[in-house]
Amino acid sequence: MQSMTTSHLPSSGRSSALLNRLLARTRLRQLQLLVLIADLGSIQRAAEVVGQTQSSATKALSELERMVGLPLFERHARGVRPTLICRDLLPLLRNMLGSLNGCAEMLAAAAEGVQGILSVGAITGALSGFLGRELPPFLQQHPQLRVEVVEDSHHALLAGLAARTLDMVLVRAPAAAISGTRFVPLLQDEVVVVAAPTHPLHRKRNLHASQLLEQQWVLAPLSTQMHEAFERLFESCEHLPERSPLITRSLPMLLEYLRATYAVALTPLSVVQPFVQAGWLKVLALQFPRTLAAIGLLLPETPEKHGVDMLAEFLMHRSQ
Repeated sequence: MQSMTTSHLPSSGRSSALLNRLLARTRLRQLQLLVLIADLGSIQRAAEVVGQTQSSATKALSELERMVGLPLFERHARGVRPTLICRDLLPLLRNMLGSLNGCAEMLAAAAEGVQGILSVGAITGALSGFLGRELPPFLQQHPQLRVEVVEDSHHALLAGLAARTLDMVLVRAPAAAISGTRFVPLLQDEVVVVAAPTHPLHRKRNLHASQLLEQQWVLAPLSTQMHEAFERLFESCEHLPERSPLITRSLPMLLEYLRATYAVALTPLSVVQPFVQAGWLKVLALQFPRTLAAIGLLLPETPEKHGVDMLAEFLMHRSQ
């Protein structure tokens, strides 16, 4: 029976054949070069970065294009630009090279006696209200471990945990259980209004929403919970107060803005707690119902790294 050529294979067969070719013939330097050419728009500049001549870089790119059977760059007067398929490949290649860099860092750390590297993700409130003060004593007790901390949004952290680029995350309790994970609450939270210590209302023992109608308010961007709390606070009033032109997630920026103005900010207490404890911000005497989900630890049911259980047990003990 006559065998089929690669071009006549079913899609899964073509992909398998191409994978075998890539594994057998592709050099990692070629893939690094491809990403650099796309970033710099120039074969010559990419070649300089990796210490090659332009002719050898051009040859390496041509070999790669022949191997995949598709043009990866369009040539033009000022250099090159990635083709559509190359643009689609770039995120995958960046992830792969990033993972390889992570492997190199882990091996180098192991050669220095490090027994594990953990990647921990956390929302701002978890960092400010809990992890920032609890991680130093853990690392003092376990000097053989390294912990990389990533601050990001709730959804980005869940995606990182699902993709296993993060070993555990500190987030608010998910609305529904996530298969293959367990959630351990660590910190209760509440909505507060904060202002600079010089704000004239911070000495009032009891405040009503109507007394804050003339204040300028800073709200966290894209925070549904904070916007809902803001509207509930003033639902008995005829209108909503003015919102600040400042939109920021940056705590240093928020601090400086409140100190420079008479604005107030609606925020989870966990986010600003270090500033409140240091006396840089004051919590105004407004009462809110407890509507925020607890902040806790979300981790796989069966962690791949032994250090995950060690850190999880330490944080659970410290939260009690």
